[in-house]
Amino acid sequence: MSRKLGILLLILGLAAMVAHWLGLSLPTLRWYFGFDAEDAALKEASWWTQNRGEILGHLLAVLTMAIGVLMILRPMQATPHTQRQLKRFKSMGRGWISFLIILFLVALALLDQALVGKRALAVKYEGKWYFPAFKEAQFSAETFGGSGKGEANYRKLKERFEQSGEGLVIMPPVPYDPTYDSDNELRQPLELRKGIYYEEGSNKPYSGLGYRFYPDEPTRRFSMQKFRKGVQQGREELYRRDGDLAVVYDWKDGVRLPQPSMGEEYVEEFSKIEAGKLYAVTYAPLPPSWESRHFLGTDSRGWDVLAQLYGGLQVVMQAAVIYLLVTYSVGLTLGCIMGYFGGMVDITLQRLIEILANVPFLYVVIIIADRIGRDNITLLTILLVICIFSWISSTYYMRTATYREKAKDYVAAARLLGATPTRVIFRHVLPNVISIVVTLLPFSVAAIITSLTALDFIGFGLPEQYPSWGRLLSDGVTHVDTPWIVSSAFAGMVAVLLLVTFVGEAVREAFDPKKFTVYR
Repeated sequence: MSRKLGILLLILGLAAMVAHWLGLSLPTLRWYFGFDAEDAALKEASWWTQNRGEILGHLLAVLTMAIGVLMILRPMQATPHTQRQLKRFKSMGRGWISFLIILFLVALALLDQALVGKRALAVKYEGKWYFPAFKEAQFSAETFGGSGKGEANYRKLKERFEQSGEGLVIMPPVPYDPTYDSDNELRQPLELRKGIYYEEGSNKPYSGLGYRFYPDEPTRRFSMQKFRKGVQQGREELYRRDGDLAVVYDWKDGVRLPQPSMGEEYVEEFSKIEAGKLYAVTYAPLPPSWESRHFLGTDSRGWDVLAQLYGGLQVVMQAAVIYLLVTYSVGLTLGCIMGYFGGMVDITLQRLIEILANVPFLYVVIIIADRIGRDNITLLTILLVICIFSWISSTYYMRTATYREKAKDYVAAARLLGATPTRVIFRHVLPNVISIVVTLLPFSVAAIITSLTALDFIGFGLPEQYPSWGRLLSDGVTHVDTPWIVSSAFAGMVAVLLLVTFVGEAVREAFDPKKFTVYR
């Protein structure tokens, strides 16, 4: 089993790198290279910002392959005692069924854009097949007989082909992206008061996206820029009439930098155009509808609720994997070292842990969000902060267990045979205390899900390009007259947490040494 899993990881890492080199965007494999910064294309962006996606993607792929090779060369064999524990786990109906349901949800999440997304799975036009959802490159509307060099709107293209019979468009079952994908817009004018922008009739500074439109063509977007607390921040994008992005400016604290970061050759052309009024574009929540393919309706931004639940599931899956690897790698290692060496090593590390345990977690998150900017926060940033505080509990468990194990005869025998401390800890002690970690894993998964959801709910979590259950819950609480939002988010989150909890209870029951050990 260990070797098979190692081969799978080796193939997975290699396939991710090959697919990226070939310009393919395959389900799940594209996650490896999904850490690009939003402003990576800007000229003044740092070298790390511009190359972060490539570097992290290749590092993760190489790490996956390295773990796979290690599992192939040093396979772990389940002892008869472990096999009995696994058999007991399978016999516990509620926990085992919950585990199978979780595996099914994982399989659904791995389908990625083949199940949920606004890009077509396949397009047949003029006898030629295109597969937009599985290519990193974008296909313009001109490719399929439309106008404009911007990416094609495949939902509208499908309607056009159905009416004209020009071709065929196959969309995913849920034809919407989890974020930034809306229909049925409502425009609310923005007004400037003492240097701060407000929505018309509101006393709260506006945060979100502001749009201008061509005066002679009100449906054509001229510009889009970001606002935070009523002040322009980040990038401002100017668009040609065909929908193509032409010029990008940067704003800082309400002041636009003089030189554009993109499209200097179009600056003079756009300076002659008188843009229209500035608007905040919002979207009315729509109830669930089979006809519009909004199966659970939309939220106040017009984003599909089911797509956000699906995207949120993918985010917490990625977070759980990274969180468990980092947290338990650090916790197991330090706990075993503290328990095995004892003395000054143990005392010193305990004092450091006590200092860290008294640092207020939420304040750290707020400070980091303020210093680096909410829009620059990534999933890795949030997980790094959470992991800094989360390895402590597993360390104490491992420290206690290692203290107990090192006094046993097999450890003394290994020392007499000349085994180094590293070999004794990781080859002999760790396998005998690993059952403690196994019982903690499901509850750690539940903890990371609730932590991410809570941070997003209070506004200090991930930026909006990440789908979030917490943000969906917050939107549902704000708009209590649209019950499908909060009920969908609440039901989805509770269901997943219940499944994880049931699995955790079954694992703890099956691996409990007090219940299934006979003392002679």
